[in-house]
Amino acid sequence: MLIPVDFVSPGWKASPPPVVPFSPGDGNTEFQVDVTLNMPFTASRSLLLLLALFLFSSTGFAQQNNNRPAQSIGEITPVFQYNKTTIAVTPFLVQGASVEIETLPRIIRANLELSGLFRMPEDQRAANRQNIADNANSSIAWDRWSEMGVEHYMMGRVVEPTPGNLEVTILLYDVKSRQRVMSRKFTAPRTRTRHLAHQVSDETMLQIHGIGPIFQSKILYASELVPGTREIAVMDADGYDNRQITKFGKLAISPSWGANGTEFYFTSYHGNRANIYGMQLIPDFSTMRYTTGQFWPIAAYGGTNHSPKWNPNARRIAMILSKDGNSEVYTTDRTGQNLTRLTRTRATEGSPEWSPDGRRIAFTSNEEGGVHIYVMNADGSNKRRLTRHGSWSDAVSWSPDGTRLAFVLREGGRNDIYICDVNASRESYRRLTMNQGDNESPTWAPNGRHLAFSSNRSGQWHIYMMLDDGSNQRQLTRTGRNMTPAWGPIPEIR
Repeated sequence: MLIPVDFVSPGWKASPPPVVPFSPGDGNTEFQVDVTLNMPFTASRSLLLLLALFLFSSTGFAQQNNNRPAQSIGEITPVFQYNKTTIAVTPFLVQGASVEIETLPRIIRANLELSGLFRMPEDQRAANRQNIADNANSSIAWDRWSEMGVEHYMMGRVVEPTPGNLEVTILLYDVKSRQRVMSRKFTAPRTRTRHLAHQVSDETMLQIHGIGPIFQSKILYASELVPGTREIAVMDADGYDNRQITKFGKLAISPSWGANGTEFYFTSYHGNRANIYGMQLIPDFSTMRYTTGQFWPIAAYGGTNHSPKWNPNARRIAMILSKDGNSEVYTTDRTGQNLTRLTRTRATEGSPEWSPDGRRIAFTSNEEGGVHIYVMNADGSNKRRLTRHGSWSDAVSWSPDGTRLAFVLREGGRNDIYICDVNASRESYRRLTMNQGDNESPTWAPNGRHLAFSSNRSGQWHIYMMLDDGSNQRQLTRTGRNMTPAWGPIPEIR
């Protein structure tokens, strides 16, 4: 691992609570569709909150919203702040290894372009020819690279020191200064070739732009491949290697990464009611893929149980329960024990989200008309309203550094993604999506510079990725209908 990150709190190790037998299947299991749950695929977080508003509010959301006119936020046009660097990633020299010279460079180029921080040379073939000439002459033709508009130049060598294991040496140069800026050796099993390319991509972002890793991480999301069913799936941060990891054949939605990055929590209707469950994620370090293990209930009270969010510092899950009449914010430990109620209003609360330090929780409420975002201490004290514009603000996500919130704001009948600082003054609002259908469920990458989100701009709901200024919006999923992404941590590789 290039940048070690310890996601295990000192002195605490996760262990599975009592479990419910569950077989995740082998991917070939036939789906059993329950027509009573054949709901249209809409934004899951907003859907749950809207459902709760009608079920548990005596007057109904539409009436409350109309009684108090929305305050328009006004026109906010996205302003982009990142400059792309031109980098040449040329074919790698392969010596005694069973990989093609373009296997790693092709993935690295795609990653770097997807990051929004790099562009490739206009003429890749010319760059490849120049790389061959440099190797033949044992020197770098700096002037020629500069003429091609290249700012950074990467070359690599691949060997297989032992059967089934790759050793990749990367040399990265700054063309303007004519200096080597990185010389690194990466090793991995051949079965982990894609992840090795992700490591190189992440290190390149760090060396050139000072921006932390994303491509070694995974994204959980809810996917509808069969009408009437939604399952939890996981994919690489570049959208590849999509894998379904639940096999309930009903509705499984709103996934959240859990303890140590080796558990996830989600809402499922497989018992014909919205309950919250936990499931183990077992990493296969030879392939960097996950299989699922033990499965247990966390919240199965009367009413609805939804929107679980884990915080490693608080070691607790925030969630929404309606067991006492209307939807309120609660917290519990990862086994579902030690339940604590935090809000006590006649309103409907939803979408809880922890601050990274575990000291505060953001959530949505219709307490003052419309649906807006509030923040309170982790014990429920010191509640204050953050958003005051538009009729609906929802799906809040806290940046990893704790300074900003990404959220969905409805303006002019459309849902778009905005970010603001935690003080949430109007002037702090930055709009990230605009005139591109409805956009939902933002989730921050571990580096705090990228976000994933869902959008129906193509006519179907899919997962997209962008920088935190709204630039470089790229589609990640292509099959089925996909919603509510949850960006995970950088895994600790063994």
